Amino acid sequence: MNIRITIMALGILAFTSCHHRESKENSVVEPTQAQQKLLDAGWTNETPDEDMSEDYGVKPIYGIQDNYFDIVMGSGCNVAVKIMELGTDKCIRYVYVAENTTATIQEIPQGVYYLKLAYGYDWMEKETINGKQGKFTRNVLYERSQDTFDFGTKNSREEINYRLDINVVDSKLENNFQTITIDEKEFMK
Repeated sequence: MNIRITIMALGILAFTSCHHRESKENSVVEPTQAQQKLLDAGWTNETPDEDMSEDYGVKPIYGIQDNYFDIVMGSGCNVAVKIMELGTDKCIRYVYVAENTTATIQEIPQGVYYLKLAYGYDWMEKETINGKQGKFTRNVLYERSQDTFDFGTKNSREEINYRLDINVVDSKLENNFQTITIDEKEFMK
């Protein structure tokens, strides 16, 4: 008799926990007031592809060698990264790396670069004349790397690679490179 009661109790517990999980997954999250303003202005909730370059008006530039960035995104946020040429401030690649994933940005041309980074959640985007415009709408932070990344000189045969580790611990960013805070306007340039 006690075994039947135990089995029934476990069955009921399993059913209610599955039902609770299902209702959470199917629930609709109401947009914040700021998100609603963007939605009213024609923005949409979209998760971009990893390589956003061409969709966002950036003509990607590739090198002959397989120089690359490995971006290891830990927990705590998503990141959009612009790889910027140091001498010209020209963006050569624009990528999105989701929380708890890794992305490899290959064929970085020879030269010296810095990074512009946007961190956050709830990416929204809008079509413009020059391509898409996008941004995070929750827990947003913008930074620029103080470190530069030297991928060698023209005609060098040496492959150069960098690993970027990004993680949020106790609401603080922990990167393996130095950054300074910038504003949204500076990131969008």
